[in-house]
Amino acid sequence: MTANNDNLREANVALARSIFENFNPHDQAWQDNLADDAVMAFPYAASIGLPPRVEGKDAAIGLFKGVADALGLSFHDIAVQALADPEWVVVEQRGQGAFKDNPYNQQYVIFLQFRDGKLRHYREYFDCKVVTDCFGSVENLMAG
Repeated sequence: MTANNDNLREANVALARSIFENFNPHDQAWQDNLADDAVMAFPYAASIGLPPRVEGKDAAIGLFKGVADALGLSFHDIAVQALADPEWVVVEQRGQGAFKDNPYNQQYVIFLQFRDGKLRHYREYFDCKVVTDCFGSVENLMAG
């Protein structure tokens, strides 16, 4: 490992932690963490009728805003681990919120790739049952 890789790895771990500790997709400074060509992937989402992939910064911001607004979502127990490739980190965390009177308590595993200090790739694994138990139907989630 080189010092440059170690520095990049540390910077990306810190950025990942900041993105979730300071989660506010309505804030321009938060939005500035996303690359213009950001890609979000949700490998299990299609099983409950959600899009498995979102491409582009504006689409990613729109999705983050919609979920944040629907749930009042906040993240806790955030653990960020560096991976061998200094551009990649993995995040394990809990998300809490509510939709109407239905609690939302989710556990996430998220792989993040950063390039040039921006979030480039986001791959999220979550419990689909938690989503359907909270929202009832995907239409309720999409309508906010």
